[in-house]
Order: sequence, then structure tokens, then C-alpha cells
Amino acid sequence: MAFRRPFAAVISAALMVLPGVGWAQAESPDAPVDLIALLDRVCVVAQGDRARAAALAAEAGFSPVPDSFRPRLRNSSEVTAFMRTNSADITIVMTGKMTRRLGRERAVLEFCGVSARPTDHRALDARLRTAMGFPPVRDSSMDAYAWLQTPEGRAPARSLSEPQFISMAATGQMRMVGLERSGPGSTLIYFLPHLD
Repeated sequence: MAFRRPFAAVISAALMVLPGVGWAQAESPDAPVDLIALLDRVCVVAQGDRARAAALAAEAGFSPVPDSFRPRLRNSSEVTAFMRTNSADITIVMTGKMTRRLGRERAVLEFCGVSARPTDHRALDARLRTAMGFPPVRDSSMDAYAWLQTPEGRAPARSLSEPQFISMAATGQMRMVGLERSGPGSTLIYFLPHLD
């Protein structure tokens, strides 16, 4: 597959560092975050528009993370992060873009990820499988749901070899959702890949 240890693990690592910051957060109910709903509300709605994602995160009660706490992501740029805490969990929203060299091609992946600690990863995995309606492709670090967004609906990928990934990304219609687990936390990432 095109990815090896993407930024999901870095988001999870950031969650281990950030709890001691102690910022006052916007009012929010003391219930565990629904990561699928949050991904949809912020990342899917924004469709790669990082300014829109930031505004949506603010509306959902997230505060910007200071630069000193922002994770450094390999091959990434324009990374921003937002955090919200309550008595149930700590949640991060991150946006940016990654670049990957795939043979002679250069892929750009606009991304928006949501991560929470702690989570019930098995329940989240089961809900995501039902919501997506097609099976994931297993990568070394996450389950990835990849598809082409066509006027007729989603055309899912059954595998993600490098040639297939390049072919899908070249259309500009490729979408991908990844689910990763790190300790007691889970991360969902929405990717919009294209070729540069």
C-alpha cells in the first residue's frame, strides 16, 4: 500500500503529551466523543478546506493547540491541531497535507483526522464497518476504506497496491478513511489524495 505508519500514530502520541496543558475548554457535555460523527461534522464537511475545518472545529468546542505542542509530521505541511477535553476523554482534530513519492508520481494527501483517548476501539471499528458498507483494506498500521466518489455514489477499492492507488488518486475523486489504534486511543483520518 502507499502508506507506512502515517500520521495517526503521531496524533495518538500527541494525546499522551497534551492532557497536562490544562487549558479551559469551551463548554461541552461530559460524554465520550462520537469519533465517526465528529469526522463527518468537521472533516467530511470541510472536504480538504483547512480553514473550513478549523471553523467547524471551533464550533464543536475545540481550541487551537500552541505551536510548541503541535506534532511534527514527516512529509507534512500546513499542519494545525485543535483540542477539547472533558471528564470522559481528550479529543484532537488535526489538518494538513502530506506528500508521498510513488514511483515517478508525487501524491498529495489533504488530511483531516480526529483522535480521542480513551475509546472503545472494538465498538468504533464495528460501527465504522457498518457505516462504510464495504470492507477495509488492511495496512501495516490501520484499516483503510478507499473509494472513488462518483456521481452515482462510492466505488470502493478492494485493494490498494501502489499502481491502483496512483490510478485512483489521478482521478481527483479518491477518498479514504483510515482507522488506527494506539493504546487506549483511536484515530480516524479522512484523506483526499491527488497527484501533483
